[in-house]
Amino acid sequence: MPSPHSHARDTSRHPLIAVVAIALGAFSVVVSEFVPVGALPQISTGLGISEGTAGLIVTLPALSGAVAAPVATVLVRHLDRRLVIIGLTALIAVSCVLSAAAPNFATLLVSRLILGISIGGVWATSVSAAARLVPARIVHTASSVVFGAIAVGSVVSVPSASLIATHANWQMTFIATAAVALLSVVVQALVLPKIPAADRVTMAHFSPLLRSLPASVILTVVLLVVFAQFSAYTFIVPYLHEVTSLSTGAASGLLLGYGLLTIVGNFGGGALLGRSIRGTVIATLVSGVAGLVALSAGGTVTVAVCVGLALWGLAWGNAPVALQHWLYTLGQDKFSAEAVNATFTAVVQVAVAGGSLLSGVAVNISGVRSSAVLGAVASGVACAVALVFMAATSRRSATATPEPSFVSVPDDVRTAAVD
Repeated sequence: MPSPHSHARDTSRHPLIAVVAIALGAFSVVVSEFVPVGALPQISTGLGISEGTAGLIVTLPALSGAVAAPVATVLVRHLDRRLVIIGLTALIAVSCVLSAAAPNFATLLVSRLILGISIGGVWATSVSAAARLVPARIVHTASSVVFGAIAVGSVVSVPSASLIATHANWQMTFIATAAVALLSVVVQALVLPKIPAADRVTMAHFSPLLRSLPASVILTVVLLVVFAQFSAYTFIVPYLHEVTSLSTGAASGLLLGYGLLTIVGNFGGGALLGRSIRGTVIATLVSGVAGLVALSAGGTVTVAVCVGLALWGLAWGNAPVALQHWLYTLGQDKFSAEAVNATFTAVVQVAVAGGSLLSGVAVNISGVRSSAVLGAVASGVACAVALVFMAATSRRSATATPEPSFVSVPDDVRTAAVD
């Protein structure tokens, strides 16, 4: 009996090229979602709003993305994933063009809400689609290519947007992002094969996952980690300018270094996951706390800020992968992998929205430095929750007969764990 994945694999003569095309779409999503972070001061000045209020352009697409992730997974369950991915990537270009042409802040917010549909849909479908395009022995390679594109997008989006907005205007940052999305659409249309839906998810598939206590705890940690990230990251450019007193060039250089370290964290952490998932998760969380504490406490001390950015970058590069692996490997053959992925995506987007929104409120009330402080506190709580949960589960497993775990481990996770 043929595998549900076999048709997609057989129709691609050069599967890794098709995976790269999907990764380009993921790259476009990351750049489009976070490019406003680099241009936040210029957007604030240009539209006559406070920097805290301008942070809503990061908050709103994350909120619509949180809704879109599970809803899109259900709505497209019968559709060829090739058409879904191309359509969602094209929607990124539409949103960015509308953003560049926005005459006022309200119109800009509407264009960013449209982007959220792409964000949720792409995250809910891309990784699993890429995994189905390649032979089982290199599924982990396909996943790494997509996650690598995400890491690279994080590297280039903020510093490049900061430079473009400084030397041209903030509208050009959106035009450049639209061009990247259009290029991705062209490549995808040329090289992607048909990718029939393999896992037809309904809303009923989400209930057992959400009722699981271990899954709920891990998703809470995910929520806190991502909340911490975007509490601090949404306002990192004004933080480096106003608190650390760095020039635009120096701040862009530091953010580029931060981004490069996220790539190191992504691939280095991926290698460590094969040895110990729990150990990697703990190291990632502790490094994140240390980095954000150094950043928020250092403030005016450039060396402390540099150290904080380095630790934070290494931690964030690995955090999404490590936490997703942790969620998958605590499971049993009971839940839909796409439902797990969509839930993870929704939680991440809620956390992005919450972090950027509440830090915006804090910035308006107490100043830019409060964004980093809020991130450090949330990161510390996430680390504490994870350590308590791990200690409790270790005690139970030492005194009781092990029971089957609760989420099925996808091919890419299982392969990566033994390589």
